[in-house]
Amino acid sequence: MSSLISVIIPAFNAAPFLRRSVSSALGQTYDNIEVVIVDDGSTDDTGAIADELAAQDGRIKVVHQENRGLAEARHSGIKAASAEYIVHLDADDELFPDAVAFLHDKCLENQLDWVFGSLIKVIGDDSHEVTHPMEGVLTGDEFLHFLFDRRCLIAQGEYLCRRDAWTDDIFPPRGRVLPSEDVLMNIFLSAHVNRVGLYNKPTMKYYYVPTSLSSTNRLSSLDNWEAFFGLIEENLQERGKLESLAQDLLCMKIDRLAFYVHPLDTSRRWVHEVIHDSRFKLSRRYAVLQFLLRFPKLCHWCVVNNRRLKKLLK
Repeated sequence: MSSLISVIIPAFNAAPFLRRSVSSALGQTYDNIEVVIVDDGSTDDTGAIADELAAQDGRIKVVHQENRGLAEARHSGIKAASAEYIVHLDADDELFPDAVAFLHDKCLENQLDWVFGSLIKVIGDDSHEVTHPMEGVLTGDEFLHFLFDRRCLIAQGEYLCRRDAWTDDIFPPRGRVLPSEDVLMNIFLSAHVNRVGLYNKPTMKYYYVPTSLSSTNRLSSLDNWEAFFGLIEENLQERGKLESLAQDLLCMKIDRLAFYVHPLDTSRRWVHEVIHDSRFKLSRRYAVLQFLLRFPKLCHWCVVNNRRLKKLLK
């Protein structure tokens, strides 16, 4: 029999989608799957649906916990998982039937610790493939640099990873829920892997959900972003990577402040430093955004209307 693989599904108020995601995990062509559903303090029927599904299929485990945020839900799922390899799948997304088989085969074929497919992004009735800007095998350090590439879109259900790479220090401080926790954890995780594979084979459907955390920006206060970037800087400093990634990190800060924070308080010291950082010759996009951040209302108006224009032109 093939090795057991655990699919971990964190679920907070995911009642409308949970059956779909679980069905996609159980319906894999790979024949040895367990599914770990983590009900993260849901206030809808998520917990009851998870228990119902577990009663119907012995391959499903359910963890119920108080609401602790996405990172802690993933952490709990990993602790409950039994397999050597894990796949993280958000409760509103869906795996293609051959996803796990493809990722596992690539992992064994190329001795990978972490392997990614591409994804199909679904927005309403429209969908399109989101591919990696490159394919091949990277070292952990090379993948760290790739994570700061603004063309990079790494979603959870598109990858398979060794379970033992997920040590406790990968997760944000307990009790602190931060924006872009998956980005943070991927940066931390890159220090624990040696070989990472990127392949432009769709392995999941990523559904845009207007009420999700990433869409509503409910965690995007300046305090949360300051803590987020503080943890990244601390990690990069410890790894001797802060200087080589300083320009990329500045671009990430500019991007997050321009697109995720409103209203923006430019009197905050770290925000002021981002706006006036002149160490690098930035690309036109980031130079313009950095300048616009000096005028928060104008910046927000430009961002909002740029999004509207893109929708009209589709």
